[in-house]
Amino acid sequence: MPTAKVSLPDPPDVLRGVPRAVVRAVEPSDALRSALSVLKPDGGLGPVIAFGGMESYFEAAKRQQRRIERAKTDLLKSASTRTRPLFDEVHFYLICWARIAKLGRFIAHATRFRRTGLVLRRHRAELENRVDARDHLEHFEERLPRGARRDKLAIPGDLLNMSGDFLTYGGRRIDIGTTSVRLLRAIVTEVRTAVLFDSIETLAAADPDRAVGVLRRAGSSVQLARLMKQLRGLAPSPERMPLPLPNNALQRARQSRAAEGER
Repeated sequence: MPTAKVSLPDPPDVLRGVPRAVVRAVEPSDALRSALSVLKPDGGLGPVIAFGGMESYFEAAKRQQRRIERAKTDLLKSASTRTRPLFDEVHFYLICWARIAKLGRFIAHATRFRRTGLVLRRHRAELENRVDARDHLEHFEERLPRGARRDKLAIPGDLLNMSGDFLTYGGRRIDIGTTSVRLLRAIVTEVRTAVLFDSIETLAAADPDRAVGVLRRAGSSVQLARLMKQLRGLAPSPERMPLPLPNNALQRARQSRAAEGER
């Protein structure tokens, strides 16, 4: 099982010198929407919708994994042999993984974002393992005796079983325990960060002034949050954080765009 440690993509040069708190305050979906407005001025908002769906399915996956743990506990307490309720919970958990994988691929394909594509390729094996398991449950009748795809199972007699935190079928073992949801959290966090970095980099190359505006608004929100915390008496007075100013890379991009306009 791969580590659930988050490995964030490298930030673009245009963010060099911008405070981390300001970068974290930029909502990836807003940055993506701004980048798409310059890449696809005809209103190609499919990736924004897909990004929202991906985050929604992650929240559902967290809830569903807790339901799996409760179903396992109930099964042990009752000493029942009825495993169907447990597998029903597992099925939707795998659906959440599959939707995140497919929506992420849609974003990467539609935008051609470099970092986003790299993150998804790095986690491809774990995502595909759970997509395959979802497919097994979706087309379970085809794996039954005399089913059309029974011969695809390495161990045909292993139709569907649970062993601790692992779902097994056809000789394959898929982790669906608490470790798996931590891994999913790491994947989604990396995708969110990659989309944010790719979006800002794209926006800065096409419209530097607009990129500066995005960062300034994020800086303002950070200042407001700190002020509200101070007023509530929850923290000592912080030093005022300056609004992020364009770094050298952004300044050069703005000057280049201005020069092109004069020509």
